[in-house]
Amino acid sequence: MIKDAIISIKGVQGIDGDTDTIEFITDGRFGIKDGSFFISYDESGMLDSGEEVKTQIYIKNENSVILQRTGAIKSRIVIELQNRNASFYSTPHGDLSIGVFGDVIENNLTDNGGEITLKYTIDSNLSVISKNEVNISVREVK
Repeated sequence: MIKDAIISIKGVQGIDGDTDTIEFITDGRFGIKDGSFFISYDESGMLDSGEEVKTQIYIKNENSVILQRTGAIKSRIVIELQNRNASFYSTPHGDLSIGVFGDVIENNLTDNGGEITLKYTIDSNLSVISKNEVNISVREVK
């Protein structure tokens, strides 16, 4: 069953000692869909462009997570523990083919919410673009 939820996200990305941190809290949806944990939220209000962007996250198991965006930014990023996947990222400024290597997936989600931590590296043409850590906390709205 998919439920209303409060979603807190903290993302840190960096390379060569320089880091950028993004933190936000939004309302969204959470539950189990097709046998996987499912988180969705609308990022439109967080972007300056005023265009729609929706994010869906599918936690397939302890070793695999899919981050998918639709709207002005389109992407489907597969993060698999200790595996590199080719992914596609499309923005209004152009398209990018990237590789994503999953370093850590810590999943403490239950039917009522919880947390998931993802650590992964993004590369282009096998050159590292950034090292990323994303912490997502989900709390069911009652």
